Amino acid sequence: MFENLKGKRLLFLGAVRPLCEAVEIAKSMGIYTIVTDYLPNSPAKKHADKACMVSTIDVDAIVNLCKEEKVDGVFTAFTDSMLPYARKICDRLGFPFYASEEQIRLSLDKSLFKETCRKYGVPVPNDYTDCVRNGAFDDSSIVFPVIVKPIDSSGGRGITICNDAVELKKAYDYAMQISPSKNVLVEEYVVGDEVTATYTMKNGEISLSCFKDKLMSLDHENITCQADILIAPSRSLSKYLSDTNEKVISMLKGLRAVDGTVFIQGVNTDAGVKFFELGYRANGGHDYRFIEAENRINFMKMLIAHALTGEMQGFELDLDNPFFSSYVLNLNVYAHQGVIGDVSGKETVQNIDNVILAEYMHNIGDEIADTNTLSQRVFRAVIRDNSIERIKQTIKTIQNVVKINDVSGKSMLYKPFDVERLNQYSDICQKNAEVK
Repeated sequence: MFENLKGKRLLFLGAVRPLCEAVEIAKSMGIYTIVTDYLPNSPAKKHADKACMVSTIDVDAIVNLCKEEKVDGVFTAFTDSMLPYARKICDRLGFPFYASEEQIRLSLDKSLFKETCRKYGVPVPNDYTDCVRNGAFDDSSIVFPVIVKPIDSSGGRGITICNDAVELKKAYDYAMQISPSKNVLVEEYVVGDEVTATYTMKNGEISLSCFKDKLMSLDHENITCQADILIAPSRSLSKYLSDTNEKVISMLKGLRAVDGTVFIQGVNTDAGVKFFELGYRANGGHDYRFIEAENRINFMKMLIAHALTGEMQGFELDLDNPFFSSYVLNLNVYAHQGVIGDVSGKETVQNIDNVILAEYMHNIGDEIADTNTLSQRVFRAVIRDNSIERIKQTIKTIQNVVKINDVSGKSMLYKPFDVERLNQYSDICQKNAEVK
């Protein structure tokens, strides 16, 4: 399928853990892989054919590296901050890159994203940012609770839920510290199930590839981004398709989306989905695993091919169908503050029949901080089955065998996920199988 890519040389910007699998995928396609950042022990460097010590934000140095290594393309994913540098480097070298500067800005600026959504009638939460300016607060028109976030952060950094003006002031100052541009968004805290819509684009065609729900951790009260479960298909897929999908596609077409992938995150309410964030990149949920398991289409391979050829090669979008006939889900396991002293259980989990993948997200000796971000995720399993009851039993087994202890032998793990929360999904895939 990818014979034309064999022997090509691809440079990966950044060597974060999520890129490890992308590097391995590229190698399986016959591509010579080079990874670079300024850290000597970055995870993806252990997987690449060659590792370099050039900072990803030093555009001149990366351009020179590409020339020296006779690189054929540049690739990045999972990290918003890498997108502008990848675009600049590819422009300098005449390499293809799927996202334009305008599209990348939507990943980096939550306020701009909301403004664009309103233009196309895509629902978003109410905005109170104008009530908070330069440290002065006019909370008379604010309806609490609200959520405060930097407009240009990712991974859940700097986000706080506030129930009154005192909490708002503290959260605003915290978000300002995190925001590179020193801009903060204050918006209504929308109550409901979080959802993610993932689209694949090829030659101007835009396809909804996956629509999934996030079941958030209940370990403590201020959880903003830590989901125990990401499950597809979503309970609200049919309503989303009838109410909102075409508006989102119209917005993407208005942004001149041609190739690539984009994910949009929101909250499902009685009035429909309200979106709050967009990523013009592959997301940390590795949705291509869900999509490939169900529909045999892998947009990660398509993105890698695009970086080397300018075309989303390998698969046709008519394979896409968000009405999955099996449940596919990520089970995420989080840890509290401490230094990891011992981990166990992955080998047992890998041998469970309906587990597609099991992986540690941290190593022994890593220090975990209580930041309420995705950096506290220590283990992940991908499960696929058409029976919710079997999935519940698999999750129970995983929670029994996976252990993450600190250096004193004390468990660092969050409260286990209550599998009874999955009962609401029990008949969805049977109905979807009939649709398919």
